[in-house]
Amino acid sequence: MFLLALLLVSVSGVRADGPELNEHYPRHYTVRQGDTLWDISARFLRQPWRWPELWRHNPQLDSPHLIYPGDELVLQWIDGRPRLMKRREREGVVRLVPRMRAAAVPTVSLSTIVSFTDGYRLLDKAELAAAAYLVGDGEGRRLLIKGEEAYARGRLVPGGLYGVYREQGPLLPGARRDEQRVALVGTLVAREQVRDTLARVAITSQRQEMRQGDLLLPLAADGTLAAFYFPRPGPELADGEVIAMGREGSVAGRNGVVFINGGEAEGVRPGDLYGVLKPGPGIYDYDASALGQLRYADSASRYLRNTGPAELLPAEPVARIMVFRVYRHASAALILDSKALIRSRYPLGPPGDGAR
Repeated sequence: MFLLALLLVSVSGVRADGPELNEHYPRHYTVRQGDTLWDISARFLRQPWRWPELWRHNPQLDSPHLIYPGDELVLQWIDGRPRLMKRREREGVVRLVPRMRAAAVPTVSLSTIVSFTDGYRLLDKAELAAAAYLVGDGEGRRLLIKGEEAYARGRLVPGGLYGVYREQGPLLPGARRDEQRVALVGTLVAREQVRDTLARVAITSQRQEMRQGDLLLPLAADGTLAAFYFPRPGPELADGEVIAMGREGSVAGRNGVVFINGGEAEGVRPGDLYGVLKPGPGIYDYDASALGQLRYADSASRYLRNTGPAELLPAEPVARIMVFRVYRHASAALILDSKALIRSRYPLGPPGDGAR
C-alpha cells in the first residue's frame, strides 16, 4: 500500500515571490472521494506544486500533509499571507460515534502509476541480453497458458515469482536511445534449476498467451515506486520531448502515461514536473514565393514546399506531466492535467507552460 499525502494549494499575488492564485479560485472546498491533491491544488493555484507555502506555521493539523474525503478546506488570510485551513467542527458538539475515515487523498492518480509500473518496463540492450526467457514445454507447444509447466533459459531462484514480458520495440524508431519497452503478459513461479542454464517453471497467471522467447524478470519489490512524490519543476532538458505513449496508441490524455527523452543521466528524478507544448502549424506567407500564396504547410503545393522550410507558429501549452519512474536516458511520466491529447514529438517546457 502506498499512502501518499501532500497538499498542493496556495495563493496569489500578495507578494511578488509568492505563488499565484487562479483568476477564479474558491474560498472553500470540500474534499471528495476520488480527489487527488494535484486536482485540489489546481483549483487554487497556477503553480500547484507550491503547496508548502499555504501550510507553513499551521498549528491546526498534527500532520499538515494529510487530508481526507469530507474535510472542508477554507482559504484564510493571516498576517497578510494566505493560509489553507481545515474548518473546525462547532465547539460544544460532542461526537458519540467516531467517524470512520477513508485513506488520505493521494498526491496524484496512484492507480494509474501502479497499473503502469506492474505492466510495463524499459530495458536497455544489456538488460535485454541478460534476461532469462521461455524456451517451450515438454509437449512442443509454442503458445503456453495458465496452469502449464514450461522451461526457461537462464538461472532462476526456485520459488521466485517472475513476470513474463514481451518486447514492444524501441520507444522511438530511429532514436539514438537504446531503451526497449516490454509489456507484461503473465506471471510464473520458478520450480527448479534442472540444468546450469535451464529452469522448470509453472505459469500462474496470464493476460494473454505466452510465447517462446518471452522474457522473464523478477517481480520482487525493487523500489521503482516512490512512497511519496514531492512535485517540483524538473531540470531543463536539451531538446526535451515526448518520445512515446506509455501504452498502445498514438495519443494520451489526463491520467495517461508518456515517455520523455530525459532520465537519470540527464538529472531527472521522480516528482519532476514539465509542461507539454503542442507544436504550432507551419505556414507559407504571401512573400514566401512568387506565387503570392498564403498556405498551411500541410496543404502547400510541392513547388511551395521546395522554396524552403515553412514558418512555424508558436507552440501552445496543452498539459503538465510528473515523472514517476526514471531510467538511464528516459522516464515515464503521468499526465496530471491536459486540455488536448498529447502525441509523440511534442516538446517539453517549464511546468508553468502547461494546461491551465
